[in-house]
Amino acid sequence: MEHLHSSELLKRAQYLVWIEAIFLAIVDIMAISGNISVCYAVYRNQRLRSLINMFIVALAVSDLLISVSCMPLSVATLFQRRWIFGTTVCQLQGFAMFTFSLASLNTMGLIAVSRYFCVVKPTKYIVLFRKQRILIYTAAVWCMALIGSVPPLIFQTGRYTFQPGKAMCMYPFQSNIAYTVSIECVFVAAPFTLITFCYAKVFYTVSRSNRVFTQENNPEQLRANVEEAKVTKTLALVMAGFSLCWLPISIMDYIDAARGEPTLPRKVYLTYGFLAYLSSAVNPFIYGATHRRFRQEYKTVLKKIGLIFTCGRFS
Repeated sequence: MEHLHSSELLKRAQYLVWIEAIFLAIVDIMAISGNISVCYAVYRNQRLRSLINMFIVALAVSDLLISVSCMPLSVATLFQRRWIFGTTVCQLQGFAMFTFSLASLNTMGLIAVSRYFCVVKPTKYIVLFRKQRILIYTAAVWCMALIGSVPPLIFQTGRYTFQPGKAMCMYPFQSNIAYTVSIECVFVAAPFTLITFCYAKVFYTVSRSNRVFTQENNPEQLRANVEEAKVTKTLALVMAGFSLCWLPISIMDYIDAARGEPTLPRKVYLTYGFLAYLSSAVNPFIYGATHRRFRQEYKTVLKKIGLIFTCGRFS
């Protein structure tokens, strides 16, 4: 099937080459500009320098690294109809994609846990989530991501390989079932379960508190509770966006692992690649749609870019 996908990649009609390459290039530009805007917004606006936004910046950094180090190689591959960068770069792209994706997912796990303690156990939140500790937690997540993604670099078989259907180098999940199962359980299933539990408890607690504060006619506490609910909804939407992109990918990986080889059509695997990259571009738009301060900072950035473009055009 891999040979068939290589042939299909090579023999595509010219209009498909342009459509696929340009679409992914647009996603790449969106991801780079959006995640840079998130980091710049937090840097520029002191009110955005909250503890929870430290996690958001960490998430933006991992997405930015994917868009800078991985996406351009796939855009060039779609345009050139084949992998042109050699074995070493292939290993680096597969390793980078795996590492940054695991870091993103586990950072979202950290965000969910922080929301849980902030809303459900606020007295413990003050102790557990200080600036220095958040930096330690983030470093630990990245170390875990590295531990998870290093083994394919040293496997005799099952190393990161170019997968023409996806237009990227990835770990072939069907090559080592024991490793695949451990990755899926420890780095995927466990964080998803933890995130689901944390957000369920948070929304239940917020809903119950709203009823209590309404009955007690305590508008100040009610406003504070509503604000926490807004923040949590934004972060839950981020997780939902990530899930919508990566759950279909996980299903495809399970199918390949069960069948022992890639057996799905190239269009399905192409969707796999686009979804993997799209997950790195959606978060800044979610922040802009749901968070007023981020939206204001985005407008400021766009105005500056427009001013620079206008000055350069007429200079």
